[in-house]
Amino acid sequence: MTRPDRLHIDTADEWHRLSPWMMAVKPVELLPSLVPVLIALVFAGQGAPLFTMIATAVIVPLVTVVPWLTTRYQVTDDHVRVRSGLVTRRVATARRDRIRSVDLTASPVHRLLKLQKVKIGTGGDDESSAVTLTALPIDEARALHDNLMATRPHGAMSTAQDGEPPASADHDTEVLARFETSWLRYSPFSVAGLALAAGAAGLAAQIANDAGVFSDGIGIARDAFDAVRQTAIGLVIAGVALVVTVVGALLSVLAYVLNYWNFRLIRHADGTLRTERGLLTTNAISFDEQRIRGSHLTEPVLMRPLKGARLHAIATGSTKHPLLLPPAPIDEAMRVAGLVTHERAELTTPLVRHGRTASLRRLTRGFLFGAIMCAGLVVAVVAGAVPAPWVAVGVLAVLVSTALGGVRARHLGHRVTARSVVIAPPTVARQRIVIDRDGVLGWADRSSIFQRRNGISTLTVATAAGAEHYAMVDVDDRTAAAITGEVSGDWMRPFLTP
Repeated sequence: MTRPDRLHIDTADEWHRLSPWMMAVKPVELLPSLVPVLIALVFAGQGAPLFTMIATAVIVPLVTVVPWLTTRYQVTDDHVRVRSGLVTRRVATARRDRIRSVDLTASPVHRLLKLQKVKIGTGGDDESSAVTLTALPIDEARALHDNLMATRPHGAMSTAQDGEPPASADHDTEVLARFETSWLRYSPFSVAGLALAAGAAGLAAQIANDAGVFSDGIGIARDAFDAVRQTAIGLVIAGVALVVTVVGALLSVLAYVLNYWNFRLIRHADGTLRTERGLLTTNAISFDEQRIRGSHLTEPVLMRPLKGARLHAIATGSTKHPLLLPPAPIDEAMRVAGLVTHERAELTTPLVRHGRTASLRRLTRGFLFGAIMCAGLVVAVVAGAVPAPWVAVGVLAVLVSTALGGVRARHLGHRVTARSVVIAPPTVARQRIVIDRDGVLGWADRSSIFQRRNGISTLTVATAAGAEHYAMVDVDDRTAAAITGEVSGDWMRPFLTP
């Protein structure tokens, strides 16, 4: 059934199947979990081809035809309901008055078949609270999105249901931010490339292990290790750093393009925000702007010289950290923050530092981490596992780790403004977390034995949005009491009075 530009409202006993092309999409989605089964079938086929044929004849329908035949859905004036399962029946329901987000995702297979995956969030904190329609035609998916998120005027929807063409809602939208190719200069300076490299290395190692490369190549590995031991330590470090930098930068650029190409942040007239992004797999997320309770600005350490940052909102509901801007110029992030969260001033306000004790704790932890690494290398040198020049690496680790501790100490701070609580955690990447005072639900004060000796503690803000708790680390006791009294004085004062 095709529903271009409008949505058919079902009756209580009216149900529909998803697109038949779901039988092609489902195996692709299940492919990671099916890999062990496929490997087992390949090896079993060498000794028992009949068993492999029977198993294939059973498995293929189970992952293709059966899910499509047993999955039905309906969209009524009160809810969206999906019914699935053969042996165990499952019914997922999203009440219209509880719908908080509608995500449209299209993998390369979806796009080839002109389908989209619809995920409806109802404000729950886990995946089980979402209602998912795996494969809908594009027109039907978009019509469902527009109807559920109310991005079209209700009068236009009524006219469409009476048989007349629906009115366009394009004039009711405002593009707040749009991808620019100049943002690509920030892509090499993220950890996305290292994550991709680690995943690729893990997969390659698994394949090599299954193929017996490790057992056959022990001699090669030993020769390579001996060659490294005989090479000057400076050349080894420089070579490794060069390879990691080049490979990581290339993979980071690739990841950035795949994830954020064609990014757009759109505001609809009814206050709904929508983000669209992706090159191969497209992703569109809509969420209610009124559910935003703050913002989270991150300046990765490698992007700071280029004045780059990324911006997320802190929101309630199933979409707790909606992306407002990918890595981009910090001026653009500030502009978007001013348009969406109205917290540009809070993101730039000077912070209240946590004092000398907090700084010393950061430096001490950094020094101890580097010292442990240095001690490990010294033990390896004494045992003859590595040559003596490797001690220099340990000394360098102490210096770098201590310096990073100083960076973390400089980033630590907080500020309470007339409308928000601003938290800067002690991280290497500079961060600003802004929480609306209206979104604060409670406080927790915790101190370790070392903190109590220095009269400091960790003050945690409880909220229903984002991570649901944000910590001010190493705040002195007097300041902690003043913060809770100022922000939540009406209901915290009885607990603060001696």
